[in-house]
Amino acid sequence: MGRRKRKQQTYKRVKKVPKIFTCPNCGEKSVKVENIRKSAIATVKCGHCGLTKEVLVNSISEPVDAFGDFIDIFYADQELQRLEKRIAKLKQKNEWGELVLCYSILTDLCKAKAAEALEDENNVDLEEVNRWKTKAEEYKRKEKNALLQLDTLELEKGIKTDDESLFTEHDDSDMKKEKKIDDIFDDPGFLEF
Repeated sequence: MGRRKRKQQTYKRVKKVPKIFTCPNCGEKSVKVENIRKSAIATVKCGHCGLTKEVLVNSISEPVDAFGDFIDIFYADQELQRLEKRIAKLKQKNEWGELVLCYSILTDLCKAKAAEALEDENNVDLEEVNRWKTKAEEYKRKEKNALLQLDTLELEKGIKTDDESLFTEHDDSDMKKEKKIDDIFDDPGFLEF
C-alpha cells in the first residue's frame, strides 16, 4: 500500500513597514521616530550620531512618513543647488513648463528653510529668515513670469491651454525626444517615489 502525499504548505511573507531607518548623516541604521502618536510633532533621532529633528505629522502618519519629511529637510540645500543648475539649462532650451515646476519647488524649499530658521527659539536669526522669505517671493514671481511666458508661447503656436497641457512641452514633430542621462538626473521628480 502506498502512502498519501501531504500537500506542502507555503507561507507568504508579509513585508512590514520599517520602524528603524538609515541615517543620512552617518550611514548607520539607527534612526528612530518618537512621539508620533502623542502630538502633532514627531521627533526623528539618530541613536549613533545624535542628529535630531522635529517634523509635523497628522493623525494617520506612520514613522516612515515622518522619516520622509526628515530626509526632505536634510537634503534641502542640495536640492536648491541642483534645481538652480537645472534652471540655467532650461532657460537656454526655452522649456517654460519645466521652469514653472522648478520655480514652484524652489519656492516651497525656501519657505521650509525660513521655517527651519525660526525653529531654534534661543538663536533666531531674523536676517536669515527674511532672506529666505525674500528668496521665496522672488521664486514665486519668477514662476508667474514663466507661466505667462508659457501661455504666450502656446498662444503663438495656436495650442489650446488647459490644465492638462500646461506643464507639457509641445513639439511640432512626431519623433520622440532623445533622453540623455543628464536630463534624467536633472529632472525635479527623479528622486520622488
